[in-house]
Amino acid sequence: MPKETFFHLTEGKKKRIMKAAEKEFSKHPLKDASISNIVKDAEIPRGSFYQYFEDKEDLYYYYFNNLRKSSFRDLLTTIQQHDGDLFSGFECFSEKMITNVLKDKHASFYRNLFMNMDYHSFNKVSPEMSPSRKLDARIQREQHMKDQQKMWAYIDQSNLKIEDTHELRMLLHMLMHSVFSTIIEAYRHLAEDEHYDVNQSIKDLQRKISWIKSGACQSAHESTVTQENNK
Repeated sequence: MPKETFFHLTEGKKKRIMKAAEKEFSKHPLKDASISNIVKDAEIPRGSFYQYFEDKEDLYYYYFNNLRKSSFRDLLTTIQQHDGDLFSGFECFSEKMITNVLKDKHASFYRNLFMNMDYHSFNKVSPEMSPSRKLDARIQREQHMKDQQKMWAYIDQSNLKIEDTHELRMLLHMLMHSVFSTIIEAYRHLAEDEHYDVNQSIKDLQRKISWIKSGACQSAHESTVTQENNK
C-alpha cells in the first residue's frame, strides 16, 4: 500500500509513476525490476520514491491491484449469479480470468508475474487469499475475516463437504492453484508456439475443476462401462 504522501500527489504525477511502473514491470519480473528505471521514466528523484512507497514490491502489488481492481467482488458476484454454486461460478470466473490474462493488453506484465510466481506472490495476488491492503495489520486481519465470512454466506454449502471457513479457504486455495497453474502452462505453450489455442487451456482448467469436484477415480460401475466401451 502506498504511503499517504502518494495520494496527495497530483493526478498527473501519479499517472506518470504508474505508467513508469507498467513499463518496467512489463519488461522485467519483480526481482529484476529497477527502481532507477522507474524514477527516471516517472521523472521523480529517487528519494521521492521512498516517500511514496516502502520498496519496489509495494509499488508492484499496488500496480497489480489497480489492474485486478475488484477480483474478490467479481468472484462473489459470479458465484451469486450461479445461485451459490461454487464450482459453476468459479469456472465461469476463472475462464474470464484466463482469457483476460493471456490476451489482455497487460499480458506482458501478467506473463512476468505468473512465470515467476512463488508461494508469497500467490498469496498476494489470489483474490480469495489476500485481504484488502490497509496500513494497519489489525485492520487487514479483520477485513480478511469479513471477506471469508462473506464468501461463506454467498456459497450454497448443501452439496459441499466443508464444515467451516477454514475448509472453505482450503478448497478455494486448491481451485485458485488450478487456475494459476493453467495460466503458467499456457504461457509455456505460447512461448513454444505463438499459435497455441488458448481455448485448450480453458478445457484443461475445466478438467482440473471437474477432478476437484468429482474426483479422478472412476466408480466400479463407471470402470465397467469404460471397459465395455473399449472392447
